[in-house]
Amino acid sequence: MVKVTDDSFSARIIAWQLQNGRHHLPWQGDNPYYVWLSEIMLQQTQVVKVIDYFNRFIKAFPTLDELAAADEQTVMALWSGLGYYNRARNLHKAAQLCQQKHNGQLPDTMSELMALPGIGRTTAAAIMSLAYNQPEPILDGNVKRVMARYFKVAGEPNSGPTLKKLWQLAEQQQTSENPRAYSQGLMDLGATLCTKHQPRCLQCPVQNHCLAYQDDVIEHYPEKKKRSKIKEVDLFLHLSFVGNQPQLVKRAERGIWSAMWFLPEFKSKQALKNKHPQSQHLASLKHVLTHRRLTLHVFTSADDKARQTPIERDNLVTLPHPTALTHILDYYDNHHLP
Repeated sequence: MVKVTDDSFSARIIAWQLQNGRHHLPWQGDNPYYVWLSEIMLQQTQVVKVIDYFNRFIKAFPTLDELAAADEQTVMALWSGLGYYNRARNLHKAAQLCQQKHNGQLPDTMSELMALPGIGRTTAAAIMSLAYNQPEPILDGNVKRVMARYFKVAGEPNSGPTLKKLWQLAEQQQTSENPRAYSQGLMDLGATLCTKHQPRCLQCPVQNHCLAYQDDVIEHYPEKKKRSKIKEVDLFLHLSFVGNQPQLVKRAERGIWSAMWFLPEFKSKQALKNKHPQSQHLASLKHVLTHRRLTLHVFTSADDKARQTPIERDNLVTLPHPTALTHILDYYDNHHLP
């Protein structure tokens, strides 16, 4: 480990975090369960969106024990809208394994943490440093960006050789002096100053030694990943009601939105018409996922199309469902009420 001096990278990060970093996020502190939950939620999701979900989740499951005892559908319902739903399934499975193998506690070693479903090296290291204040290097998206710019690391950050180099640098810079503040500082720096677009380099505590800043090539680091082609997908959906609630079906265990509740889907418009001959086209709505651009072709009956009261959504509180369902129901309410 690098010895901390007043001018070292780690010392500057720690000093900056203590004075200017984020200190009021609801999961901050030494509660391993809170740290773990937040790290899983924050994967591929921004802090501003996660806060409300985290607070609702903790209200429903204040402890790891209560999460482990919950049924999966209740867990998934609270996760609805966060996306990447396997994160929630793995979280639930991991909580149950903690009950079975670790006396209901989250482990405090890297190897035991990484043996749990959904916990990789960076998540385990974040738990070790943020919850247990142990020196473990982290490398989430924000930290990769900081390291790639500071050391001017060529290559796309998630490619094999580049990722290996970034881990080496993260290990070299790791300090045993206040690991919690150091890890939090790296994440805070990437989230607030060393951002993807319009980074605020003049406020950065390590800009004097940042190689990309010195060479005025910040915008070139880290190298951007070549965009994979987005797949266009058409979904043919039937919206019907019993009383004033939409009729939903549970989707298959595989594919998009696996095991979640959604409108009945058909392979084609004709297949939908064969099942519901009197149905009429309501709307074709765009909905974008990470690797797919969906067109939701929604059909409903003439009677349902003329409904005059807002859709009841109480059952959605307990049924895990994708954001696309809310998108459809919002469209319906906004276009078919007086």
